[in-house]
Amino acid sequence: MPQKVDDTFVILKQDQDPTLLLQHLNQKHPRVQFTIETEKDNQLPFLDVLVCRNSANRIQTSVYRKPTHTDQYIHFNSNYSLRTKTGIISTLTKRAINLSSADPKPEIAHLRQVFTHLNNYPGKLVDKVIASVLYPTPRHAALKPESVPFRIALPFIGKASHIISRLLKQQANIDTHFTSSNSLNTLLRANGMNTSKPQEVKGVVYKVDCNCGQSYSVTADRKGLPVYC
Repeated sequence: MPQKVDDTFVILKQDQDPTLLLQHLNQKHPRVQFTIETEKDNQLPFLDVLVCRNSANRIQTSVYRKPTHTDQYIHFNSNYSLRTKTGIISTLTKRAINLSSADPKPEIAHLRQVFTHLNNYPGKLVDKVIASVLYPTPRHAALKPESVPFRIALPFIGKASHIISRLLKQQANIDTHFTSSNSLNTLLRANGMNTSKPQEVKGVVYKVDCNCGQSYSVTADRKGLPVYC
């Protein structure tokens, strides 16, 4: 089954010219064209990983951010549930651990600075979430709780959502989860902007033949979404 090719990381021998490989790939099909980026100063960014080659010719990795990255995440005063905000800290801390081949402490210190100074998170909250990732509490095997008969979604509008969620659990044994409220992007519409639903194309098969004898096919399903063959 043909697969889509996005970003690739290639290691070549010193006597191999990467431009020749690029030319070879771009000659396969006029509609499939690659670009190339080679290492500079023994460094090469790949997705959100910075790959470095040290003096011993060994590869080291760390978190990479584009020069235009602003370190702005969901502000602590934004109208999102606390679970969403702490989840961002937890996810970025795990990323720092997983992508850092050396000590992740510099990246974690950067996260503390970013959340407390740029996004107005309480320092104690940030330290607590980071510590829960670095030093997780062992979870003992427990009996699986009985499933509740209902689970509903509530729009998050602040403390009132927590109060309603607690009352539903206590009075009716109903579990809840929060959904984000409408953003400015969904509330505001520029004058003259066409907000009508685009026409869905269903049951259409797209096929691109290759001179090697293989072909690449995409089929739109009943919802108009692509299904790769």
